[in-house]
Amino acid sequence: MTALRSLGALLALGLVQIFLPQVWSGFGTIDWLLIYIVVYSLDGRFRSSVLVGAGAGLIQDGLSGGIIGLHAFAKTSVAALIAAFGGWLVVRGPLPTALVVGVVAILEGLIVVAWQAMLGRPVSLGLFDLLLRAVATAATTPIILSTAHRWQQRPLLKGHQGASR
Repeated sequence: MTALRSLGALLALGLVQIFLPQVWSGFGTIDWLLIYIVVYSLDGRFRSSVLVGAGAGLIQDGLSGGIIGLHAFAKTSVAALIAAFGGWLVVRGPLPTALVVGVVAILEGLIVVAWQAMLGRPVSLGLFDLLLRAVATAATTPIILSTAHRWQQRPLLKGHQGASR
């Protein structure tokens, strides 16, 4: 059931990543899939983290119409690094997670740019774009994590409020 939930979340986030920038172009700088990968890899196991990274990258490649496998490789690589070294990192709370997301966004962008250069393709991200994407993705992370935490606590709060009456 967890794999099915992850697949559903990845598909939904992939669609958000593709269609939300049509509402406002600023949303295009946020890598929604990367946020999920980092949060999942910090808490998950190595094998499942790598599979989530590969799935997220393939979904992004398929929906964006770019080189198939480019983002899959980059996202799989960062998911593997986070899962491998996640036991060494003590990441508690939204702000440290946002810091990790920002660093990982830069690393993933550098992997994508390096592969594009090696393949002789035009590079899609400049240094300013790479940093802007990392900052926007990192800044969005605490908002998403706080909202998710409140959403998970909602049934508990309703039950608690009903018991006090």
